[in-house]
Amino acid sequence: MSQFEYVVVLISVIAGLGIVHLLRGVASFFTAPDLYKPYWVHLLWTWNVFQFIVFFWWFVWRWSAVSEWQLLLFFFVLIYAICLYLLCAVLYPTDHRGKVDFRTVYMDNRRVFYLLLVITMLIDIVDTRWKLSVGLTALGIMHTVTWVTVIVGSLIGAKVKNHIYHAVWGFIFFALMSYIQLAQFSVLRAD
Repeated sequence: MSQFEYVVVLISVIAGLGIVHLLRGVASFFTAPDLYKPYWVHLLWTWNVFQFIVFFWWFVWRWSAVSEWQLLLFFFVLIYAICLYLLCAVLYPTDHRGKVDFRTVYMDNRRVFYLLLVITMLIDIVDTRWKLSVGLTALGIMHTVTWVTVIVGSLIGAKVKNHIYHAVWGFIFFALMSYIQLAQFSVLRAD
């Protein structure tokens, strides 16, 4: 087992738990439709976070080019995975009693959700700078546009309670992530 394989196991487990949490939440709409009322914007963000976790797992492969892992680097990438899991936990909290309207859940938890998204982007900025310091390829201007857009859009989302804003922001996030994933990272490679 290589260093990378050893390190990525725990990161993959946490990412996998996030996906399981999302899937369990979505499944509840089918298994207990009388208890759980879905909200389409919440489901859009469920997809966005799912897509983000899958992309994170896909993108972590770029770290396979690192020949020597330091504990600080490992913790850093681990914290990123933990933030992604926490996004899932905020979307589908487990402390429900009785009927649950996910429109209310989404709006009640939007501040924490979007602040976690901002923290994740800030970690991504440092992560990218770190990759450059160990010789990995620069990602280009689109990555900077993504950081700025997600941070600003999320800070507004944390503040605003307007359902139209959250829907539009959800579609913008989806389009942005899809573009980055398909245009820049559709091929799995280490630098």
